[in-house]
This record gives sequence, structure tokens and C-alpha cells, in this order.
Amino acid sequence: MTPAADTTVDPGGPADGAGHLVLSSRLRRLPTTGTWAPADGVEIPMPVVFDLSLHDPRTGRDVYRFDATVDLVDGVPALVRFVAEAADGLDLVRLQREFRWATPVDVVTRLVPAIVVAGGDPFDHEYPVDGFPEVIDATRAPVNRALDDAFLEGIARDYLAHGRGYAQQIATARGVSRRTVVSWVEKARRRGILTSPGPGIHGGEIIPPGRRTPTRAPAPGSPGR
Repeated sequence: MTPAADTTVDPGGPADGAGHLVLSSRLRRLPTTGTWAPADGVEIPMPVVFDLSLHDPRTGRDVYRFDATVDLVDGVPALVRFVAEAADGLDLVRLQREFRWATPVDVVTRLVPAIVVAGGDPFDHEYPVDGFPEVIDATRAPVNRALDDAFLEGIARDYLAHGRGYAQQIATARGVSRRTVVSWVEKARRRGILTSPGPGIHGGEIIPPGRRTPTRAPAPGSPGR
């Protein structure tokens, strides 16, 4: 759940004999109140809990544990609850410096659909505990490659989540320029993935895959380019 939650980060402080500790990250079901369908044939029951824990098998206790609940808000997965526990107290300075709040939502919106498409069970899967956001499938797509709909939908969701100033925040997270981020959003609109509220207005809605109608890209130099 990091670059704040990797094997080098112990929000509860270092433990003696750390070699016997078990670091684990899993996805758990909660009583289903809705279903998120990001693509044809992919349905994910919501809400879910994405957790990260450092467990001590000798004592049966968790040195620390994070539980992030992701649920649908206006049809879009969002972080709605977060619980952090540490037996020896949380290191608040370290958490503030290193914890990455976007990771639980990234896992649900990007890794989980990829696991389902590959025929796996997202609730019986050991998730990465470090390397975010780079480990998320397709989050650092090269500029010169063909951008698929799954990647552009992820960009569109980030765009809507960040609001104005989105370009700098997404560019920093993805290691690209702000102009590249803007071009990705424009491509998402042209693919029919993201609607447009009008010229110069931030916003729009994610269109389900079965209802998308791509539009032709404007010719260079034409109005609206």
C-alpha cells in the first residue's frame, strides 16, 4: 500500500528479530451492496477491503495493520474508510512522509480487473507490498505505444478524482510531462471513454464500455485541436 508501505517501512517502529515477521497484502470481501463493472465480463462486488499487515507468527499479533475500504461513490470506486493500527504506536511523521493514499484505489481499479481478465481470483491473490505506483499494470505506459482503453479509463478516473490541477499530479505520479497527461485525457474523450462538459470546463463522466462511441480525431490545425 506504499511507497509508504513496503518492507523497509514499519509505521509501528522497528521490531526485534524482524526476520521472522510476515508482510502480506490481500483483498477481502465485505457484504455486497453493489457491483462495479469496468469492462465487459468483469464484475467486482463492492465494497472491498485492501489490507497490508506485518504479522508476528510467534505471538499471533500484527506489528502493524492497515485496512482500506473501497466502495462505489457515484458509481466510481473510492476510498471511504481507512484504519491503521500498530502495537507499539504509529510513526506519524513517517506515515505522513511515505504513505501513498491512492494505492488502495489503484489496486481495485487496475490490478483487480487485470487479475479477473486473466482468470484469477482477486480474493485469493497475494498483492505487491511495494513498488507503487510503478507496479500497477499499465500506469507508466510509454508515450510512443498505442494506448488501450483500460489505460485511458484509468487516466480518466485520475483526472476526475484530482480536479483542476490534475495534469501536474498525474504527471508526477506517472513520470511524464503535463502535456502528455493532457493528451491522454483528450484521447479518452475521443475514444468515447470520458464525456466532455464543454470547452475549457473540467469534468465529464466515464461511459461504460458497451456504450462508447469513438469520434474521429481533428485534423492538425483544425478548430478544437
